[in-house]
Amino acid sequence: MAREFNDKVVVITGAASGLGYALCKRFAQAGAIVAGLDKDAKGLEILADELSAMGASAHTFVCDVTDEAVVNDTISQVIDKMGDIYVLINNAGVSHVSLFQKIRVSVLKKVIDISLFGTIYCTKAAIDSIIKTQGTVVGIASVAGYAPLAGRTGYAAAKHGMAGFLNTLRTEVDRSGVKVLLVFATYIKTNLAKNNLSADGTPMNKERPTSGNVLMPDDAADSIFKAVAQEERQLLLGETAQASWDLYYSDPAAYEEIMLSLNQFVFEE
Repeated sequence: MAREFNDKVVVITGAASGLGYALCKRFAQAGAIVAGLDKDAKGLEILADELSAMGASAHTFVCDVTDEAVVNDTISQVIDKMGDIYVLINNAGVSHVSLFQKIRVSVLKKVIDISLFGTIYCTKAAIDSIIKTQGTVVGIASVAGYAPLAGRTGYAAAKHGMAGFLNTLRTEVDRSGVKVLLVFATYIKTNLAKNNLSADGTPMNKERPTSGNVLMPDDAADSIFKAVAQEERQLLLGETAQASWDLYYSDPAAYEEIMLSLNQFVFEE
């Protein structure tokens, strides 16, 4: 039977824009009590207004997921105000475009802190509550979470790390009735690409070439919603994600050749 979310608490990080914003709306449409977390206070105000106009039960929380103490306090506030957590969606993330030999280590650390340690901090703070509800932990990873992506060594490290963390967590919490879903997403039309960090850590403020179909946030959110409802373990989100998975695990050299041809621009930065 599919899971239902009416009056269930759903926590979503990176909620102020893009996929996180769309996920908040989708779960709100299903009757969930939505907690939107982001460090963008202005974006959260816009989200809160839209959710209110929908008649949704929702709260927003300004939260930097790289700060463990802030995460612990925020998750405690969520539980105190809204009840135990049924779904946690670890969506917050940032990427970069720069060859490893050129990028500052501090930039790599920032990318890993947000996508990987942000996921670890939020999940650690929420896990006891999620076990009580026999809920679900979700990680929004990427094709870069299982295959190489030139110019994104830090991003690939973060998403591979997220995959390893959540796949292993699943083995520990499954007997408690908790489900874990990993979403390996292809390109989604969000601000992530425009906000890619350059070698020195400044936002690039420009789009980069993509391959395959680009998903709209609302469509991606609907697919993720359905995967959570059906208690799926893994979602290859988008045609490119499925094709990349099939090729990389059957012929990694061929995958790398195609990937490099599509990302030649990183060698010209």
